[in-house]
Amino acid sequence: MNKVSIIGAGPAGLASAYYAKKNKIDFEIFEASNRVGGNCVTFKVIEFLLDSGAHRLHDVDSETTKLFKSLLKNDLRKINIPSQIFLEGKFIDFPLAPLNLIKILGFKKLLVEGVKIISSNILFKNDKQNFKSYAEGKYGKFLAKKLLLNYSEKLWGLPAEKLSSEISGKRLKGLDIKTLFIEFFFGKAKRTKHLDGSFYYPKYGIGSLFEELSNELGLNQIYLNKRITKLVHKDFKIIEIEINNNEKIKVDTVISTLPLNVLIKNIYPAVPEHINSIIREIKYRNIILIAVFLNKKTVNENGSMYFPSEEFVFTRIYEPRNRSHDMSPKNKTSLVVEIPCFSSDKIWKTENKEIKKMIIKNIADIGLINENEVLSVKAFKIKDAYPVLEKQFESKVEKINSFLSKFKNLKNVGRNAMFKYSHIHDHFINARKIFSEK
Repeated sequence: MNKVSIIGAGPAGLASAYYAKKNKIDFEIFEASNRVGGNCVTFKVIEFLLDSGAHRLHDVDSETTKLFKSLLKNDLRKINIPSQIFLEGKFIDFPLAPLNLIKILGFKKLLVEGVKIISSNILFKNDKQNFKSYAEGKYGKFLAKKLLLNYSEKLWGLPAEKLSSEISGKRLKGLDIKTLFIEFFFGKAKRTKHLDGSFYYPKYGIGSLFEELSNELGLNQIYLNKRITKLVHKDFKIIEIEINNNEKIKVDTVISTLPLNVLIKNIYPAVPEHINSIIREIKYRNIILIAVFLNKKTVNENGSMYFPSEEFVFTRIYEPRNRSHDMSPKNKTSLVVEIPCFSSDKIWKTENKEIKKMIIKNIADIGLINENEVLSVKAFKIKDAYPVLEKQFESKVEKINSFLSKFKNLKNVGRNAMFKYSHIHDHFINARKIFSEK
């Protein structure tokens, strides 16, 4: 690599630039919007700060953690906060833990279902045919439906039997004998830490991670408002990129963080039709954020609140000040409500004022707020927030990647480009791999 041209200044694009610089390779970044951070940013509204989702920096990759500690110093804090599920009018701890079941089931049913959970963890055959069979095989039909399947169907927008078992992540981690032992003998705090309730978070929101990193990289190499409209290739080598339909730039190596469907669409000459037909089969999910600013000191102590019930259009609510008190002015707080949807869904096309009105009523009915506490409400619509991991999505993505691998100087990195449900540290690990192979 003599020089890398990076498409996108989100976490994966900035991670790629960081490792390019570390390896003494020239780089340039082209970002379609007017800011860095991609879908991992912090917005400022009045005196409030809020993130574009309940983002966090997991202390999983020591090199990534060390980098951000060096950049943010005392402004990067390790916090330990629980999350809960709202079910049948009650909040229960999440990720799920065995003693939660008393709240959900009552003592009698706990004995029956508790034995099922413990025995299934011992005898579980790991059926990964789809998410429904995986969840039911591990936790039984009753608990799987009540706590996992409904929520997952809302989040991903598809029936559970059409979802890959890969979506389970750590949401199923808590129901095991080890967690029961930890909770019973050491208490809720130790259990929360065991279940990754502990993570790093910046004083002024998740976006400051990437603002500081972009400052470190050098802003003169990051070009904003530069949308890539064409990647011109010859003999399976990208020779030129077109920006905003007019500006043309010669390239050596290209690193793309674009969603796969956007990348494929912009390759010129066009890709074969069989690749286009596969691209049409993969999906990305959008997110609508409704931020509610409150004349109230706090709502509760949760990191996130999850809502599996179909009566609510939203899946998650988080209170930014619980991650950092600097996210809200003194004696005030805010709630951020997440509504996942597709571009074709009615709610995506609904006017913001109607969505705001509905959400205020919902969260007031739950008892989280009184309507007279609301100072203001703001809506944000985020397109292509994450890939939808349908059953057998891997085979489709493998065919697309097999075609893209023919391009000698094109690399993909990032959640939407790799079509993986990944986290901040994953982007840095994957970017690092690109330059270790140089």
